[in-house]
Amino acid sequence: MLRDRKGMALVLTLMAVSFMVAVTVQLGSSVSWQMQAAANQGALAQLDAMLLSGLRLAQAALLTDQRDNKHDSAFDRWGIFKAENLSALFPDGKLKIQVTDLSGLLQINALALTAEDKKEQQNKKNKDGQKLDKEKKQRELWQRFLSKAAGINDEAEVNTLLDSLADWIDEDDEERDNGAERTHYNGQSPPYAPADRPIFLTEELFLIKGWEELLRGGEQEEAERKRVVFNALTAVGREGKININTAPAVVLLALHEDMTEELAAKLIEFRQEEENKDKLEQPDWPSQVPGHPGDIVFDQELVTVSSSWFKVTVQAEFRGLRRSGAGLIHRMDNQEQELLWWKAE
Repeated sequence: MLRDRKGMALVLTLMAVSFMVAVTVQLGSSVSWQMQAAANQGALAQLDAMLLSGLRLAQAALLTDQRDNKHDSAFDRWGIFKAENLSALFPDGKLKIQVTDLSGLLQINALALTAEDKKEQQNKKNKDGQKLDKEKKQRELWQRFLSKAAGINDEAEVNTLLDSLADWIDEDDEERDNGAERTHYNGQSPPYAPADRPIFLTEELFLIKGWEELLRGGEQEEAERKRVVFNALTAVGREGKININTAPAVVLLALHEDMTEELAAKLIEFRQEEENKDKLEQPDWPSQVPGHPGDIVFDQELVTVSSSWFKVTVQAEFRGLRRSGAGLIHRMDNQEQELLWWKAE
């Protein structure tokens, strides 16, 4: 009987020890997990701080540049953020800042004037004393763009695309000759209504009559051309003027009927050479490009050398973790800035 009791006591002791070992292991694992979680939280907080720092640096560069000069190009402070300078700010992490000038793109919302814009335009004249017609100039600009960038030379198709787009962003419900308003969109499956306001995102184009077919799908070569077309458009701005110091080749091509890919490439090469950066202050600098035909002069109502809209992208890396953020900045003439949106991922 005594032997049985000793055996039972030994079994109970072993069970108790096993239980304590299990609890200790579980506790150690829990503490380790919590410590790792706390470390990750600290790293995420550091990443958020780095992202916001990157945004503020971009805003400061845009403000300083605006105070330094009245034109914008890739040589400006906002266009160059050297990695070695950023690494000095965060020696234990990596920060990358990219500012993209959206004022070099085609402004979708400039295609149709608001009632207020039309009223303001009534008494305006250009430098030659001729009455301004911004809608006509924008339509001609878009016609050249669709022909050269998208390869559309069918007049009926071009008219459908432009009338439908103008109907989508204008304020009324009056359908243009080749456009579309409520009657057309109510017949879709599912039915929906046209915006009748300026678009907020370029992705809205996929809802507009004719544009989904233009921008979606196709073989590899066709899909690439559609991507180029889409990336040349912006939903910000309504003035309609394009910064020729930052405009991509497909947009430069649309600025004149006789512009060719070769000429556009020469313009881009010229504006990338540091020795020419001071020449970019005036919108007539293309006339100084060697080999540029004298009869190709851009309409000064369509071009500028200053910018107002910028997209900021910031990437941060710390202790093996990465995070990115993007935002839209509107820089105004009075040296104030609007951060229209900011998103961290």
